Order: sequence, then structure tokens, then C-alpha cells
Amino acid sequence: MQLTNSTSNNRSSIIKISIILVLGALAPMLDTTMTNVAINTIMKDLNSSVNLVQWITTSYILALGIVVPIAGWAVDRFSGKNIYLSALAIFLGGSIVSGLSNSINVLIIGRIIQGIGAGVIISIISTLVVRAAGSKGLGSIMAIIGLPAVLAPILGPTFGGFIIKNLNWHWIFYVNIPIAIASLLLIYFTMPTFAPKNTKHSFDWPSIMLLGGAFTSLILGITKLSTSGKFTNFNVIGPILLGLVLLLSYVIYAAIFPKKALVSLKLFKFKSFTASSILLLLSGLTVNGAMFLLPLYLQNIRGLSVIMSGTYLISQGLGLLIARSQIGKLTDQIGARWVVLISIIIAVIGTLPFAFFNAKTSDWAILITLFIRGIAQGGMTIPIMSDAYTGVPIELVSEATTASRMLQNIGGAFGTALLATCIQNQLNGEIITPAHLNSAYQGAFIFTVIMTLIAVIPAWFLSHHAGKSKI
Repeated sequence: MQLTNSTSNNRSSIIKISIILVLGALAPMLDTTMTNVAINTIMKDLNSSVNLVQWITTSYILALGIVVPIAGWAVDRFSGKNIYLSALAIFLGGSIVSGLSNSINVLIIGRIIQGIGAGVIISIISTLVVRAAGSKGLGSIMAIIGLPAVLAPILGPTFGGFIIKNLNWHWIFYVNIPIAIASLLLIYFTMPTFAPKNTKHSFDWPSIMLLGGAFTSLILGITKLSTSGKFTNFNVIGPILLGLVLLLSYVIYAAIFPKKALVSLKLFKFKSFTASSILLLLSGLTVNGAMFLLPLYLQNIRGLSVIMSGTYLISQGLGLLIARSQIGKLTDQIGARWVVLISIIIAVIGTLPFAFFNAKTSDWAILITLFIRGIAQGGMTIPIMSDAYTGVPIELVSEATTASRMLQNIGGAFGTALLATCIQNQLNGEIITPAHLNSAYQGAFIFTVIMTLIAVIPAWFLSHHAGKSKI
């Protein structure tokens, strides 16, 4: 089935395509958070060290990030449907290898394979939807395709904890198999072909090496930061500096060879794209940071189990679910600026109380605060994701996706590492008592609030318009 103009202008067809793409991405999105829950169990079962077991997560993230620019190039050259099917098959293969593994090394190989498939899937969803819908009316559509990414940190720990408690860690990966097979069949029989848009865009090795190298170096340095807790440690500063040098080298290369570079610098001429990119980079603290802190807070301060902490976080998910459709409509009607600015205020209201909560705080106070945070979370993800494409020509859509995904991944990793370091530094030299631990988490929440308020500056440069856009 070929994607035609009549299809791209039909709202119901676009929503159908979006839902199918989301279902295909469900397993990769949930996999990361479910695996994080199982890390401690895997380490004990496979007699692994902490340093080695962290590669279960790191290898996945690195593989995912490195294929992002490759996916952006491939979706311009080949059928989007075939690329999606191939990536899903790769992810399925990686899940089988991971599930069957009986050594840490085999498991890491399986995770790399999973990361390659997941990186392509997650990267091309936005590209395919924007090509189907055009650059208008994306708020409502992004509310659909952005849902797994937002709900994964909430549902993943709950499902993962349930599996670990009732089965074993191998089933963390086995559950992907039926989901992936069902998605393969659904996509094969129902998805449009998505014909390539730029078959003349040749594969550029320097771009891949510079962008892939920059991403790898930055993520490695950031990961080391979360374990060492010191910026001055060479294992931290070395990779980060190398990553920044490679990133600067890519900017110079793209300026000299604009027709060869896989991500055009022209994108940053669009004010909305630039503002969205900065906000996606900050999302590691404004959105992902709190999602990193909250489960730890609920378990370490409130004394909840993994399953119960995930259950509490469903309150945040409900806030998101209730608000997301209206957020999408508002974004289409008035642009992203005011939606994001108001959401930042709501995010502060839903985060600041945690800087004062303690073990005796009412459960209802926590659940209501989480619900408020959920509303804000939708308002700080959906409009930003959609505004990254505002005014961007169709031929640059895949490149916009590549750039925004890389920035989002780096921001997410950096936010988590920075907050982990913030907690660790507050506990250094202290006898770890419940009071000291609670104080450390409170400090991390205050830091998150400050960074959320700083996001007001780039948010002001997002799009703003009156009148309802129609797909």
C-alpha cells in the first residue's frame, strides 16, 4: 500500500498509522525500564561485578544512539515500512539472544542487538508520521506517538518488578517476543510503504564517525559521572571533552560540506527547532530527572517495594493520560510556547513539594502531587516534540529527527547522571541515616526545580499562533 496525498490528508488514516507505529515501538520503549529493575538480580545470578553489569544498560544506550544518524539517512533512501520491519526483526533477535543468555558477555551482545533495532524504530517514528501528516496539526498526533516514551518509566518498573517476583529475569526479554511478532504482522499487512524521499543522498562516513563518536564519547563520560561523582575524574572529563571536540568537528564539517553532511545546519535557522532542541537537551532534568528520582525516593525514603513504587507512579500516568489530548489540541490551536510555559509552572508545583516531603508525609499528598506532575509532563513533551518540525521543509524532516533524538538521548543520560552525582555528593563524608538520605533527595528535587525554571528561556522562542490547524 503506497502512501498517497489523499491518505496523508485524511486524519483517521494518519491516526491509524500513528497507532500502528506506536504499537511496534511498545516493546523497545518498555524494555529499558524493565531491564533496569532486573539489573541487581542479573548481577547476582550471573556472578557479575557492578562495573560489568552496568554495560547491560550502557551498551544498549550506545548502540541505540549510534544508529540514530544511520536511521535518518536510511529512511530517506529506502522504504520506511521495510526499514521499520527490519529494525523490529533485529530487536526481536536481540530479545531472544538476551533471554537465552547464561553469561554476562552473551547478554551484553544481545543488548547491543536490541539497541540497534530499538534505535532505528524510535528514530523513524516521528519522521514517518510527519511525512504522513505534514508539519501542521502535529500536537494531537505527537500526543499519540509520544505516549510510550512517557509511560515507559511508569509502567516498566511495575511490569518488570512483577516479572522478577513471579518468574525470573529471562522473562524480561521473553515478553518482547510475542509483542514483536504481533507488531511485525500488523505492520506488514497494514502499514503504507512510505516511499523514500531523497534517494540521491549518499551515505556519508565522516558524518557517521563524527556524530556517532561524539554521542558515544559523551554518553560514556556521562555514565562514568554517575558512578564516580566527580567531573574532574579523567574517566569522566576525557570522554566528555572528546565528545565535544567531535561535535565541534562535525559542525565545521557540515559547514564546509553542507550537501554531504547527514544533519544539515540549516535546521538551526528555524527558531522553533533550535528552541525545541535546547529543551530536549534540558529534558534530562526537567522531565527524565524526576522520573529517575521518584522511584528511588519512593523505595529508599518511603520504604516501598519496586512493584508498589511503580503503582504509585501510575498516578502520574493518569495525569498525563487525562491531559494529553487537550495538550495536543491546544498546541495545534495556539502553538507550543504558552502550553510549555504553563506546563513549566505546573511542573514546579508538582515537583517542589518533594523537596519538603518526608517518610511521614500523607500518601494522598504524594499521589496528588504526582498527578499534577503527570499533567505537566505531557505539556513539556508533546508540544516540544511537535514544534521541532514547525516550518521545517519535508526534505529536512529525517535530519530534524536525527538531531532531536540525539540531543534528547544525551540530555536524558546527562540529567540522570547529574542528579545521581548531586545525591552522592551530599552523602559523601556523612553517615547515611534516613534523615541524611532524605535531605539528599530533597536537594536533588530543588536542583530539578531550578533547571525546570531555566527552561522558561528557550520555551519563550517556541511557536505561537492563533487559529486551529487542521490535518
